[in-house]
Amino acid sequence: MVRPMRFLHSLQARYTTAATTLLFLITALGGVSLDLAVRYRIEDRVFFDAEQVAARWSAQVRSGTLPHPASVSGAIHLVQLVDARGRILVASPDAAGRPRLSMLRPPADDRLQRRVECAPGRPCLLLMANRVSPAPDAPVVYAGTVEPPLCGTHRLEYLIGGAGLLIVLSGARLMWWIIGRALRPAERQAQFAAVTSHELRTPITGLRLQLEEALIHPDQVNPRDTIRGALSAAGRLEAIVQDLLVMARLRDGRAEPHEPIDLAALVTAEADTHYGGTPVKVCTSGDVWVHGSRIQLIRLVGNLLSNARRHAETGVTIGVASADGRAVVTVTDDGNGIARADRERIFERFTRLDEGRCRDSGGTGLGLAISRDIAHAHGGTLRIEDSPRGARFVLRLPLLDRKATGGRRSPRPGRTDHGRESGPEPGPEPEPGPDR
Repeated sequence: MVRPMRFLHSLQARYTTAATTLLFLITALGGVSLDLAVRYRIEDRVFFDAEQVAARWSAQVRSGTLPHPASVSGAIHLVQLVDARGRILVASPDAAGRPRLSMLRPPADDRLQRRVECAPGRPCLLLMANRVSPAPDAPVVYAGTVEPPLCGTHRLEYLIGGAGLLIVLSGARLMWWIIGRALRPAERQAQFAAVTSHELRTPITGLRLQLEEALIHPDQVNPRDTIRGALSAAGRLEAIVQDLLVMARLRDGRAEPHEPIDLAALVTAEADTHYGGTPVKVCTSGDVWVHGSRIQLIRLVGNLLSNARRHAETGVTIGVASADGRAVVTVTDDGNGIARADRERIFERFTRLDEGRCRDSGGTGLGLAISRDIAHAHGGTLRIEDSPRGARFVLRLPLLDRKATGGRRSPRPGRTDHGRESGPEPGPEPEPGPDR
């Protein structure tokens, strides 16, 4: 069983690694694209505003008047008008006292140019250079601003990188969970196959040893004992195979014929089939009807009764009632009970507690697993609840509206405070296996 589990875990790790690598590449590509897009959008907006300011100053120069320095407002706060000799004619208040913003002089055929000026020890400037006219001595208007911190530093890359890392880590964790969930049925199937092969191998090995011993020592082995042992092993194999077929039908969702069933009558009749040995007391309150498969519900109740009688000290009590729109069947024994840590594990396939193995070693370990599957197939639940003494199994099924049954009543055996008297013809006897 270890090797299939390791393979599935390795498969989960490989799939998760591949998916995470692909996610990382996509995130990295998206991060680079986002970084470039954000930078372009910010710079394009700055250059557009600078172009508007430079065009306005150029228009005033062409009209024969010098722009007023105080007319500069907004984000574009660095503006200079520089003549052909490089002299600053007019400057905005923030550009006054600064050296020439740029040495760029656009040619006559391309009078509007963008420029990023970076000087040592100073932040870079985003400038728009606008040559006023094609004339050789035409002045140039420089308009711009300091490069925004988001573009002038690596802050944008850090933000995008951090977000990308968070996306990759979250995606890897999500991928691990999704792939693990997708592989879980295969994992359960591999585990079930391994456990099933072990359970089948045990009686087969015993049968083989008995037959080999009979062949090797024919004078020392009683043939009747060999045949009796072989039949016992074959019976155990048959019980396991039958239980596996029942579970397969339940897990595949194969529908069984459903009908309105008087659950109290069914439980009482099934209790009558378990005569002898540990006494069973049945307590019912009124008519409790459900809609389901009679054969499956008989098997479920039979499994619970067999399990309870196996572990009871003096007796078993089974009750049938209705509460909150549900039919409730409780099967209680007065044995040692079940530890809280084992209350869910006991419903797993081929799970048998130590006490169950000591009391009866011939069970299949599938009875309670089948019982819970039947309960789920009928839209109900089967669980173990607290009890003052012993184990208390509680089955809850959807209660059938009495109108749907047409008011029919099924014959019910009489009962006393001390147990059961007589019942109808019992249904097919199930073959439950001890699970604890």
